[in-house]
Amino acid sequence: MSEPSLPLPDYVGWPIFPFEGDLRVKQPTPLMADDIARSGEGGRSCKYSCELPDSAYLWVDDVWRVKTLDRSALPVGVMLETREPLDLSDFTPALGGQLGEMIVRIEQAMQRCDDIGRVHVNRWGDGGSHFHLWFMARPKGRMELYGFGLPLWYKILPPYDLDRWHANNRIVAAALAETSGRVIEATT
Repeated sequence: MSEPSLPLPDYVGWPIFPFEGDLRVKQPTPLMADDIARSGEGGRSCKYSCELPDSAYLWVDDVWRVKTLDRSALPVGVMLETREPLDLSDFTPALGGQLGEMIVRIEQAMQRCDDIGRVHVNRWGDGGSHFHLWFMARPKGRMELYGFGLPLWYKILPPYDLDRWHANNRIVAAALAETSGRVIEATT
């Protein structure tokens, strides 16, 4: 006998939801005894952060590094990381204060680009143990990328204009360097 279907949530009918047609909810997998080891845990390498040289980043200082997200439908997207292999639970109150300052600085730097509607800040930490925050700038007027639609749609829609994407990355790096740190010239 098959499991009964789980109900679809109301948001599947919202304009920002990217899929239509006959949808069904997958059956949840059985509960595991423990979480899966993330990158940087349990002998797994920290290849997405610790092992990357500064040249892989857009902007760096002694504590933080900022790298671009892969080109997508976003006018600009960056990831903030600690230089040290820490997770949020390892932060001191002082480092937490610096994080708050960096969130504001990156948001303000991204808003200097003239094609930004809003900047979404997210933390998903299941893939890597090295602290990282996602900053995803929604283009003005792009309805599909409103709210939680952004992480669903941003890799489905056509990529943003390459020249404008490069220019926006340079704007963000230069704005951050006005206060501290340094721009890395190879802004991909």
